[in-house]
Amino acid sequence: MSGNGPWAVRSGGKTDGIVLAVDFPGTGRREAGFTDLAERLDSPYALWETLPPPLASGTTLTGAEWIDRWMAGVEASGRPVRAVMGFCAASPYAAVLAHRIGATQGETPDTIFFDPDIPQEFFLYWQYQQIMERFLPELTAEETAAARQRGEQAREQADDLTGLGTRLSGLFREYGEPACRRAGLDDERTAEFLGGFTTYVSFVCGSSQISAQEPEALVATWSTAIAVTSAGSGEAGRLVAKEIPFPDVAHVDLLATDEVAAAVSALLR
Repeated sequence: MSGNGPWAVRSGGKTDGIVLAVDFPGTGRREAGFTDLAERLDSPYALWETLPPPLASGTTLTGAEWIDRWMAGVEASGRPVRAVMGFCAASPYAAVLAHRIGATQGETPDTIFFDPDIPQEFFLYWQYQQIMERFLPELTAEETAAARQRGEQAREQADDLTGLGTRLSGLFREYGEPACRRAGLDDERTAEFLGGFTTYVSFVCGSSQISAQEPEALVATWSTAIAVTSAGSGEAGRLVAKEIPFPDVAHVDLLATDEVAAAVSALLR
């Protein structure tokens, strides 16, 4: 599995079975990721994590296309899937992916969520604002305020999450391109930065889309799943078969906490 495919191998295993982890890994994000969890797991299975298309391409996919992309990689491997994990807003993808895999391999893999959520308009706007302010320091105070205000207007006027995503992607490019030039980034780095945000937005919007398009698969998997939750968990983490709470762990540290890794390792044995 190379970095250009739909999956990256985060840890090897001692058996043929694999565990799939659904997330949007990115450089510089505040939240710990599945690479952090993989370093701490004691599991007989290999851990694979989803990868986006090359970021510079700015590829946008629907929720169904994201799922199809990952399924193609799993089916090509011919390896049995023992569990599917999803972090935060990627949890709907994990639920539907587990349901699809169950239909093809004859046995539904276990599903483990980490602070599960189904993304809404506020979540996407908040991410836009956070990324804009953290990664575009070259913007003036007036530009940052204008970007925030126009993003809020887009949130108020959008009919759905996908429409909001289109508006926010356009705003990010409008403000981000000159900021990248001021920072001295070349064309390749600028394309990767701006395209990465566009692809991330499509990932978030696709999660909401797949929730609406495959409600039976979502509910069936959610009702049998295990949720590992932090101090920042929402209500969705309690609508599962079993919750394993870590009330003293912050959301950003959930996947990089030894006690969490030990609990997940026990689930995977």
